[in-house]
Amino acid sequence: MKHIKTPQDIADMARGAVFLGTGGGGDPYVGELFLLQQLEEGRSPMIVTADDVADDAFVVSIAGVGAPTVLVEHLVSERTLLDLLARAEAFYGRKIDALISAEIGGANSMFPLALGARAGIPVIDGDGMGRAFPHLEMTTFSIDGITATPTVMIDDLGNVATVTTPNDRLAEDMLRALCNTLGAMVLGSFYSMSGKQMKQSAVRDTITQTLEIGRCIRESRETCEDPVSGLMTYLNDPKRGRYARVLFDGKITDVTHETRDGWHWGAVSLQSMTDANDKMVVEIQNEYLAARRNGKTAIIVPDMISILDRETAEPLTAEMLHYGLRVKVIGYSAVPELRTEKALKVCSPRQFGMNEDFLPLESLA
Repeated sequence: MKHIKTPQDIADMARGAVFLGTGGGGDPYVGELFLLQQLEEGRSPMIVTADDVADDAFVVSIAGVGAPTVLVEHLVSERTLLDLLARAEAFYGRKIDALISAEIGGANSMFPLALGARAGIPVIDGDGMGRAFPHLEMTTFSIDGITATPTVMIDDLGNVATVTTPNDRLAEDMLRALCNTLGAMVLGSFYSMSGKQMKQSAVRDTITQTLEIGRCIRESRETCEDPVSGLMTYLNDPKRGRYARVLFDGKITDVTHETRDGWHWGAVSLQSMTDANDKMVVEIQNEYLAARRNGKTAIIVPDMISILDRETAEPLTAEMLHYGLRVKVIGYSAVPELRTEKALKVCSPRQFGMNEDFLPLESLA
């Protein structure tokens, strides 16, 4: 068990969460502000490993649902978080023993830490995907049969809904419609499970990874002429089945954004810094889903895309992108749990409407 006690650690974790958010998941900056306030008031998030949790413990994910373009203007409400906890414990009929992120990328890495710090509930070092994804069924929890519902949903005005569905595909459709009705941003409790189920299904040590990635970027700025290269050295680890590539170095020539049906849709067009005819397009549905260089696929889901400022290696969410930014596009292989045949049935490119199958990053670039 360890406590996150310094503002520097929280800043590093938030930066790492943006990287693993692959453009989506919402900017964790609002969660970072909430956690800093908790530190000032003498409270800190308590992190435990999966193995620290008892098999009969009751574990729940706390997550936001909505469009990242809305979340960026939506501060975290302490009252709403505590109200959600009280209503969830009443709904499930038992005390929540530990929290876990549904997705470690973006703002949803911060909500369990924020509530855990405020309510004194430990947060498990892990999550349900090792990245961010836009659909409820695209977690290792759901893939292993731990359903997202029954769930309690709440917004900042105190509107509350409970939803139970037979599967997470239907849950996604119902909750997205509910979210859209409530202003495209709500908080909820998901994937209620035992400690034993969590140990069997969670992607482990991902809070630690956010901290390490953020710290690596910060320290690389201080020690390397090219901080992106320092980060690549950390990420590229074939012995652990993780591969990283710099896929493109260029400037943004166009960005389209649209908030529609509770989603952020868009595309980013880039041009090489050295060859005007060398171009890349990155497709967005909340997260970066695919990157195509001169029409050829360079990386595709569930493998991960991150766009970094080319000078500072600062990870950029999709809503931060604009014309003229000089960036590097990074490809990072998904956690092995998302590359299995079972997982690809719910998070392959075809599940996003693309007419192609998944090919691993290391075979494309």
